[in-house]
Amino acid sequence: VIDLLKKMCADSHNRMIISSGRDKQALEDWLGHLPLDMAAEHGMFYKENGIWKSKGQKIEWDQEIIDIIKHTVKKTPRSKLEIKETALVFHYRDVDVWLAELRVTQLINALINPASRQNLQIMKGNKIVEIKSGEFNKGSEALRLISQSEYDFVMAIGDDTTDEEMFMALPDTAITIKVGDPSNAARYNIPKQTLNIDFLKKLIK
Repeated sequence: VIDLLKKMCADSHNRMIISSGRDKQALEDWLGHLPLDMAAEHGMFYKENGIWKSKGQKIEWDQEIIDIIKHTVKKTPRSKLEIKETALVFHYRDVDVWLAELRVTQLINALINPASRQNLQIMKGNKIVEIKSGEFNKGSEALRLISQSEYDFVMAIGDDTTDEEMFMALPDTAITIKVGDPSNAARYNIPKQTLNIDFLKKLIK
């Protein structure tokens, strides 16, 4: 994947952007050596021309919400809580499927009232449940980016439910591709990540 990104970045006609729910330090560790722009924590932070900028302030998390997630983690072996500047994330990738489904339902139900009181959004992603500000998402970041220039070609690829907002925000002329389960918001679907890699290899030939 890194080699593919390097080749796409090497074409001066391309502008490459990685938009992620991960924090900016993780993106820097993985991709900071590449000449591309990035958005972290669903667009709350973005990097352009090598400089990180913020759209808002760090959230002061309510202890009730943190305690609810910690209680779920304690009852769920191999799960964990990640505390980011603008989001709380319950990770359950390594949890048995049957238990994960039960805990996710319980957690979301427990979070609905305290999250709504603070205007926070609960999102179910790829093996995660995330609590974040509803002010910023991948869709708002996509709108910010396309407003900067009149691009003659826009393509967005994503594999998470959080990418739905990005697909919906982009103009009808954009090529939007959902990897994995099909999406009503994306124009096209690629069933597996391996096929997506093959597609990108052919694209840059």
